[in-house]
Amino acid sequence: MRPFLPLLLLGSLASAAQVTLREGQTGTLGSRQLQVLEVQDRRCGPTENCPADVMARVRVRQGNRTTLLTLSFPPERVPRWSGVGVVGVSSGRVMLTDQPPGSGRAGHRLTLKRGESGRLGPREITLLGTETRTCPPTLLCVRPKVTQVYLNVRWGKQKSWLALESPPPASPKGIRLTQATAGPRPALTFSDLPQ
Repeated sequence: MRPFLPLLLLGSLASAAQVTLREGQTGTLGSRQLQVLEVQDRRCGPTENCPADVMARVRVRQGNRTTLLTLSFPPERVPRWSGVGVVGVSSGRVMLTDQPPGSGRAGHRLTLKRGESGRLGPREITLLGTETRTCPPTLLCVRPKVTQVYLNVRWGKQKSWLALESPPPASPKGIRLTQATAGPRPALTFSDLPQ
């Protein structure tokens, strides 16, 4: 049992701190001070059409640095890498890459307009179109503006259809909203993710 003791101790040290707050409340999460400025509970019944999430605008202070975060519960899912990613969208043109985010390797780039095709490494890509959604000012959104990019991808004999987003959902870093109670004034649980 002795060889496992250091592993157990390391596991307990790596666990995340948590704090539960309601709108207007302030609390401490590790070395950060959190203040919940606004909450929008957009959950609804199973037969209703709604975003089905809880959004929170949170002011985070750490030392003399202050940041404003918009967090969602459940958090946005970060899709698996599909071999193609969006670098940017501008004036009807979409720039694509085959370089995974955070990878140090050099990748290929391809810029297309709707209906155009081109080669991105071993893949033949056709841009089917784009659709941009802007978050109304009355709603809280993690990403205020999102462009869906629709592609046909052919790689050898395989053909698939992809829907990518620009900007892509971000991997959670630092603070995450992990729970929200039901009711008119939900209690929100925030977790301090190990960095």
